[in-house]
Amino acid sequence: MNVAAAREPPAPRLFESRFVPAVAVFPVLAVVAVKSALNLAFAARYGWQRDELYYAVAGLHLQGGYVEFPPVTALLSALGRLVFGWSLVGFRALAVLAGASTTVLAALVARELGGGRRAQTIAAVAVAFSPMLLSAGDLFQPVSFDQTATMIVLWLALRISLGRGSWLALGLAAGVGLETKYTLAVVLVLLVAGFAVWRRDLLASRGFGLALLVTVLLVVPNLLWEAGHDWVSVHWFLNPPPSATDETRPQFLLDLVLVTNPVAVPIAAAGVVALARDRWLRPLAATVVGTVVAYFLLGGKSYYAMPVVFFAVAAGAVPFERWATRSRLLAVGIGFAAFVIVSLPQTVPVLPLRTAIEHGDVKARSDYQDELGWPALARQVGRLAHGADVVVASNYGEAGALDLFGRDLPPVASGNVSFRYWRPAVAGRDALLVGFPRGQARFCHGYKRLARIAMPTKNEERGLPLARCTLDASLAAVWPKIVSVSN
Repeated sequence: MNVAAAREPPAPRLFESRFVPAVAVFPVLAVVAVKSALNLAFAARYGWQRDELYYAVAGLHLQGGYVEFPPVTALLSALGRLVFGWSLVGFRALAVLAGASTTVLAALVARELGGGRRAQTIAAVAVAFSPMLLSAGDLFQPVSFDQTATMIVLWLALRISLGRGSWLALGLAAGVGLETKYTLAVVLVLLVAGFAVWRRDLLASRGFGLALLVTVLLVVPNLLWEAGHDWVSVHWFLNPPPSATDETRPQFLLDLVLVTNPVAVPIAAAGVVALARDRWLRPLAATVVGTVVAYFLLGGKSYYAMPVVFFAVAAGAVPFERWATRSRLLAVGIGFAAFVIVSLPQTVPVLPLRTAIEHGDVKARSDYQDELGWPALARQVGRLAHGADVVVASNYGEAGALDLFGRDLPPVASGNVSFRYWRPAVAGRDALLVGFPRGQARFCHGYKRLARIAMPTKNEERGLPLARCTLDASLAAVWPKIVSVSN
């Protein structure tokens, strides 16, 4: 066999690799503007979500890693505080910017595959107004930034597959992406495996080695932090706590369809089929399918797979555009828009709070439940904390709320997740406990319940006790017990 011929990839059949259309700047920017305006208009409607409180405090404690997430989210939190102060709208503006970037990347994916103005616009609309990207723009969270990071990686991998990309850029994107959310590792492993099966010519290039080196160097700070903290994230992911968003496997599939938009699912399927039929691009099709299957089998959450679904939707916009006559496009557009409108109260807090509660939207979406009542909790704790040496919170939501909204409170401590590393220096032993039932307060004596947490909706905190007790020893001495009962 001729070695040179063996390394020469076959010509693509479905996507034109040599001609790249112009970027559809104005229609894509119009989509970005409408989507971003929608998110920003309602960014402060309900309030800070419990996870956002945690990320806000993490931005005050910059380090190489955190129990459940790598450091980029905390860095962005610190940036948001530096630029916007403690503005919730400013904080969430970073998530809105990430959603805008993901939308633009969807259009660029369609463009790389030969999609012109209409295909790029279809890709931008289908991704921007998917329930997942609309809801991701509503909250500051690693998911929002992971979607952008994964789309960048897949777009760069697509360009390399078509012979016009940069391995150095892909290595940088992969390294930063892994420091954004660990789940990108699934995508990267499947992508390299796909290249090994169908595109070994790419792995044989010097660029692949360079990309691998750059990726490793970028994740070294996190690896050093993990090694110095007994690989706490590994243990946490192997034994995760129950979550309000846990799904059964049938529910995983249903939720994946719903957060994509059922009307857009055939477009994503068309994208996967078209990529799979082109041997140059088959590794990308395998990555999309493999990621969804991996999370299905491993018990992951449906939104973990959404970045690769966005990529499939963007790729599918090209064959869809060729199929879509004016009447077909109108019919599909009406169906897509109808689902967006019906699901909008569940993706963006467009309804006033009272109306959302009456219609069951707050009850149906746990994120909404977790945005309510935190300033009131801080005031309630403030009224009971006089004379206490320390406030001990049972979870990160309570601790974050007290840190952000508390006024003239004693030092706040929590052994939950990464708060375990931020124990304040406290000499006294008089503690106000937030959220600890008597049976869990095994680190103190003289337990006396003072009140119960009042929340406007039935969330995780509502009804938990507020109590006073005396620590059995100094806070530092009883800290291992507090960490144990808080995780």
